[in-house]
Amino acid sequence: MKKYFNVKIFSILVLLLSACSEKILDKSPLDKYSDATVWTDPNLASAYLNYCYDNIGHGIRGEMLTSISGESFVSRGSSSQPYNLGTLNADRISGTYSNVSWANFANIQRINLFLDNIDKIAENFAEPKKSVVKAQTDLLKGEALFLRAYIYTNMCRTFGGVPIMKTANKLGDDLSTIVRATFEETVDFIVKDCDDAAQLLKLKSETNMGKATKETALALKSRILLFAASDLTADGTAVSDLIGYESPNRTALWTAARDAAKAIIDLGTCELANWGAPDQNAVAKNRFEFFKAYTLASNEIIWGKMFVADLGSRHRNNQQNGPNGINNFGRNGPLQSLVDSYEMSDGSKFFDHFTVNASDQYKNVSATFGHENPYYDREPRFYADVLYDSAVWQPRFANSATRDPLGIFERRTHRTMTSATTFTDVFGLDTRKDAYFPAGGCYGGYLMKKFMDNTVVGDVQYNQNIWIYFRYAEVLLNYAEACLMLGDIPTATTYINMIRNRAALPDFTGDITEALRQERNIELFGEEIRWYDIRRWKILEATLSPPNYGIDIMEIKNLDGTYTTTWTRLVSQQANVPSVRMYWIPIATDELKKAPQLIQNPGYEAR
Repeated sequence: MKKYFNVKIFSILVLLLSACSEKILDKSPLDKYSDATVWTDPNLASAYLNYCYDNIGHGIRGEMLTSISGESFVSRGSSSQPYNLGTLNADRISGTYSNVSWANFANIQRINLFLDNIDKIAENFAEPKKSVVKAQTDLLKGEALFLRAYIYTNMCRTFGGVPIMKTANKLGDDLSTIVRATFEETVDFIVKDCDDAAQLLKLKSETNMGKATKETALALKSRILLFAASDLTADGTAVSDLIGYESPNRTALWTAARDAAKAIIDLGTCELANWGAPDQNAVAKNRFEFFKAYTLASNEIIWGKMFVADLGSRHRNNQQNGPNGINNFGRNGPLQSLVDSYEMSDGSKFFDHFTVNASDQYKNVSATFGHENPYYDREPRFYADVLYDSAVWQPRFANSATRDPLGIFERRTHRTMTSATTFTDVFGLDTRKDAYFPAGGCYGGYLMKKFMDNTVVGDVQYNQNIWIYFRYAEVLLNYAEACLMLGDIPTATTYINMIRNRAALPDFTGDITEALRQERNIELFGEEIRWYDIRRWKILEATLSPPNYGIDIMEIKNLDGTYTTTWTRLVSQQANVPSVRMYWIPIATDELKKAPQLIQNPGYEAR
């Protein structure tokens, strides 16, 4: 009887536990929302999409894309060296390309999952609520289409044609059939996403800052079509349809690029910020303040990313790029070649007034500008973008404030002659020879002032200044270039001069192609555009071949009390070894192992 009773109790317990287990398994998680719940609520879907936004990288990081474009070099732990030295291969792809890496397919998968489900949400509601929800989800759909197109644009301009994923992959899918689309197919896919997004999105003035808008979709279309029409992919010499057009119609391609830029202009919602021209001091100040802004309110800014100092995705650009004399890292320092590219205050070329002698010293030969210091009388954008020796920056810490009460960027060596052959040296507070933090000193003698905030103490504080993905100045230069390539010289001239005049410079003189490229180089410095420009123009080898110069400044106090200062150009980093294969980045070996059917880019094939 006892045995029977125990068996009976055991049987009941099994049944009860089975029932309880089914109820437990049926319960929704308490710490997250289930898929089914997310795709019934537009607010939850919006929160999901915010995560996709957050996974879009930005250009403010320890190693900027400028380090592989001939704009700057990195003073500490440079992961750009494999590219610059020509040793990059499929087994050695560094973090420099994190914003454009193959790993961004993870975010494409998230976005595709969103797009697969977003249209279902409104079906859970009855009218009139259904129409309201449909309007919400259509807007979200437009944002998702734009984000997908944005990621694909960066990947297409880096790898060429890539696999086109229109829907989310599922467990059990046959991934062995996934292949790279041609370059043309990839561009067409991006353009369609941009067009579809533009139809669904609202204007920036009607949208929360930081979200995709009609202007962002059109600006992205302009960017990819400009790249597609350029020599790298459309001059008829591409070795594969994965990295260019097989039978390009240049007129049609440039017309599409021109019309895409003109569509933004014709919206009438964007305008160049007023930096105070013709007052050059005002332009220098206001251009710096423009990139120091905390919001995206300016009508020149089409799309960007905002930051909060104590929450969420953050950056410490002052710490990364600021002077070592106030305990920062001095990374991403502009090259001497970039510094020399900034024009004089009258719009003439720097080397119309200065020469470099046999001792590599800069010497003034100008009949217009009399000062021996090469940093005098430069165009306003130079003073907004570059920290150079003796430029006022931030107050010093107490340990060095007595020596430097103004808070300058001090790179020169102060030599006092004690006899005809003996001397004492005092090294600049921001050099690699000062005792405070020498390892944080930049090698080249310059720092990237652009994107820093002079009110932030980089040693202890986060930045809040924005990163700009698209601004109207780029669109105008896109339009000018497309018009130029179509032979419309007057229109191209007008728009190039529009950018110059805003910067308090006169109209350009000389070759118009050179003028256009000059404006893109200086106006858009540091904005993750130059690397794509030198590749699409097929000038990568010419741009990266010259020595990586910096500056050494020696101020000598002579025995008679007079001073002599020299500015000497010196090699500050190992020479680049550019080659034709550097026009594209390889697909990582690990990715090819997952999908061996994918074709590697030229020059990186396994041997």
